[in-house]
Amino acid sequence: MNRVIAAAIVAAVIAAQNIPARAQPAPPADIAAIEACLKKAEDDNRFGTACIGLIAYPCRDKAQGDIAKTKACAARELAAWSALMATAVKRVQAGGFKEINAAVAESEKGWIKLRDSLCPVFDKVEPGTLPGDAAYCRLQTTAHRVLLLRKLADAVNER
Repeated sequence: MNRVIAAAIVAAVIAAQNIPARAQPAPPADIAAIEACLKKAEDDNRFGTACIGLIAYPCRDKAQGDIAKTKACAARELAAWSALMATAVKRVQAGGFKEINAAVAESEKGWIKLRDSLCPVFDKVEPGTLPGDAAYCRLQTTAHRVLLLRKLADAVNER
């Protein structure tokens, strides 16, 4: 049963990212940069929210208002956070707590619903509300979920 739940969680995480099939996997350097930022945040007893946008915001600034490039910046960082999410989910599962793994799997459904109903709204409002529109919303919601899952993984693995 644990393997079924684990497989369902990993499949949901991968499918849920809503990244177009043509999207490239996250560059290892992007993942490493975010990981280093998260390590520093942990060392400073911080949650890691300051690490969100680490890749996308400097990229967005270079895009100089080009919406397609701005969205690509968000997609690039989203790919990194998506990889980090898959790792965090696996770490939670490694803790071996059936109830916790089931709760994570169940919460995935709610998180996907939240992201898929809220983020498209940003494509309909005046540009500038959230530069990059829905792409940045997906980045933000994914990154925040990763931060929570990492904390949970630390707890269930007694780190």
